[in-house]
Amino acid sequence: MVFEYHWWSLEESEFKGILYNSIGYFWLHDHPYKTWYEFEDALPHMAYAQRVFSRFEMLEQLFVDLRVVVQMLGVTEFPVKSTVMNINRYDWLKSALDLKLIRFSTIRDTAFHFVNELLELHINDLSLNAKNISKAIGSNNSDLVTILNEISVSGSSIRSDRNLRAHKGFADLTTEDDEMFKNLSWAEAHGQQAINYNIENVYEQARQQIYSRLIAETENLQRKVIDLIDLLAEDFERSFSQKHSSKTEFVSKQ
Repeated sequence: MVFEYHWWSLEESEFKGILYNSIGYFWLHDHPYKTWYEFEDALPHMAYAQRVFSRFEMLEQLFVDLRVVVQMLGVTEFPVKSTVMNINRYDWLKSALDLKLIRFSTIRDTAFHFVNELLELHINDLSLNAKNISKAIGSNNSDLVTILNEISVSGSSIRSDRNLRAHKGFADLTTEDDEMFKNLSWAEAHGQQAINYNIENVYEQARQQIYSRLIAETENLQRKVIDLIDLLAEDFERSFSQKHSSKTEFVSKQ
């Protein structure tokens, strides 16, 4: 199997261009506002765009952050050198798995926060899920409800593994015997070799399984998230325009 670097992002979305066009020119100027509330009162449309941008940027960064997991899985020389203590195969693979589980699992909830912010639903964090978002938007956007539900279940097996790891401590490295792999990785890092155990093959098979699953699940989720944010492009433009117009009308009346 050939390991490849994947340039995961949300660059292909139409929404990203719309968002950057709405807010980009604003960054080129100095402004007198000293607090967020002063800024929001003076330019509610730009404050809205900034809030949405912050959520979008966090969502995209999570896909970017998954790239390094592939880099870690691509490491072939062990132990990995460290000025503190060299890192053996077991600890390295386990760390890559931990990173994959937490970063992938966070994407779903971050997508929900993005929707909550853009549509200004004001759902509190503890109640923020696909079901409550669907209730808040009602039956006006069935396509949005569908894609939210798809994102909610996407990568459910990875999230299950994350929950087992986070709450119970279990970590499946996909070797036939993780405890044996752990002990012999320690031995290898100390210059010892096991008889009748090919640790390089065991590591190769494990990293291929983790890699293949990561690629498939991430690319599937990436497509769904892009569909989601592009579906909300009109809502963003409408809210941005309304906030801009309402402020302009208020100022002109004064």
